[in-house]
Amino acid sequence: MVARQIRDPRSRELIIAAGRRLISTRGAAAATMRTIAAEAGVTTGSVTHYFEDKAELMGAIQRYNGRLAAERVRASVGRRRGLAAVTRAAMGLLPTDPDGVAIWRVWLAFWSDGPQRSPTAGGFGAGYRAWGELAHQHLKEAVDNGELRVDLDLRHEVSRLVTLVAGMGLLSGSDPETRDRLRRRANRMLTEHFATLRADGSVG
Repeated sequence: MVARQIRDPRSRELIIAAGRRLISTRGAAAATMRTIAAEAGVTTGSVTHYFEDKAELMGAIQRYNGRLAAERVRASVGRRRGLAAVTRAAMGLLPTDPDGVAIWRVWLAFWSDGPQRSPTAGGFGAGYRAWGELAHQHLKEAVDNGELRVDLDLRHEVSRLVTLVAGMGLLSGSDPETRDRLRRRANRMLTEHFATLRADGSVG
């Protein structure tokens, strides 16, 4: 009887991380099964052991990228509540540092890589829905705390925030040179936006 080959249990995660690195630095077209295997330091056979085809691997990479984005937002929010938490959730999602740029480069690579790899198919849309629920929770806290007006349609306000954050991210997501400018612009735009919603009419 032939002994079953024992594989490193970390190999699957290493392959996914390697694929994400390739896509964030060289684009989706450069991420073949062969190049991902080389980047991960494993054989192509090891890649096909864990992933039936490239589509399955690409889906895993997108989900992993989405988890990194979610962790980034949670870390940015911390234990804040209300308006401070909403602001931090928005800033945490934007590409204002190298990790954020890498996340957005992966999103943009898949977004531009044909309908079969649309953002909604692989984590971008799902991630924004999860972010929207978080934003809704903290907006409600802001209303309950007296920071925002009680007459606000919170679902509409979440949609406006998603559009604002997505627009800023898409305009700057693949260019690391814009990070500092994006941070300043985002802080200003969010401050101005929330000033129109404040219960007391103040600007910050």
